[in-house]
Amino acid sequence: MKKTKTIELIKGTFTPDEAREILFQLLDSKINFHNLKNWSSRERFGKPDADSEQRLRYLMESKKKLETLLSKSINEEKTMIINSTIEINIE
Repeated sequence: MKKTKTIELIKGTFTPDEAREILFQLLDSKINFHNLKNWSSRERFGKPDADSEQRLRYLMESKKKLETLLSKSINEEKTMIINSTIEINIE
C-alpha cells in the first residue's frame, strides 16, 4: 500500500536577503548531511559514498546558481516568491 503526503515547506514573498538566509540554510544543511554521510562511509568502509558525492556536486552547483540569481535580484531591487513542497511516498 502506497501513501503520499505533501508538506508545504516554504511559501511566501521574500527579500533577496531573506531568501538567501532561508535557502542557504536549507542547502547548507543538506550539504552537511552528505558530507557526514560521506565521511562515515570513508571511516567504516574505506571508500566514499558515491551517492553522497554525486549529490554534493549537485548541491554545490545549485548553491552557485542561487547566488547568481540572488545577486541579480538585489541589483534589480526585486522581491522573490518562493514555493517549495515536499512529497513523501510511503511504500
